[in-house]
Amino acid sequence: MNNKPTLILLPNRDELNAVLSEDIAKYLNTALTKYNVASLAVSGGTSPADMLTLLGNKPLDWPSIQTLLVDDRWVAADHQDSNQAMLNKTLFSGLASNSRYLPLKNDAGDVNDGQYACEEQLAELTWPLSVVHLGMGNDGHTASWFHDAPEYPMLMAAHEQHCTAVHPGAAPYSRISLTPAAVLNSERIVIQVFGKAKRDVLERALAKDADYPISLVLHQQRVAVDIYWAP
Repeated sequence: MNNKPTLILLPNRDELNAVLSEDIAKYLNTALTKYNVASLAVSGGTSPADMLTLLGNKPLDWPSIQTLLVDDRWVAADHQDSNQAMLNKTLFSGLASNSRYLPLKNDAGDVNDGQYACEEQLAELTWPLSVVHLGMGNDGHTASWFHDAPEYPMLMAAHEQHCTAVHPGAAPYSRISLTPAAVLNSERIVIQVFGKAKRDVLERALAKDADYPISLVLHQQRVAVDIYWAP
């Protein structure tokens, strides 16, 4: 199977948000028609906020859709840096509030303990995931796959594990993240990227021998990948 990533270039961010939210809704509807259930894993941060707000207002059968984050910081759900807090203000501000949300962050005292409860919950999901939405940092990381995290080598080699604790070297906060194995156990991956700097990183990550974390997604042959870019 030759799943070379498809690059979709949009003239501005508003148009990208409209097109991407519509495409994700289409993929979810396809899964709902086929299986009567669907699942969506989304990324946090500031870049996807407007797109997620649009998506959250799409007239889908949200009670039949399982939603979750690709990763989150191990902070309280109402913390200003929590991805879950961002979801509450965007995706869940509309109809998607009726979806079945599975938080990665739980009540464990630290992420090392919390990853076990998270793993148990994720194991009960219906796999593969219908759609995984990813972003990318200026360093080429995606999810919480950081080169400078001590967990990184294990993360790349984990084949059965759905999530893991991550302790980045430079980025703040401990994290809980889906593993590459979980992200690639999906039917469609969409990557949202803004700006020339990240476009340049993306081009380098697409090179044959690139070793950016995002390269793992870009070079695999298992899942179709669509990259949405705007200036």
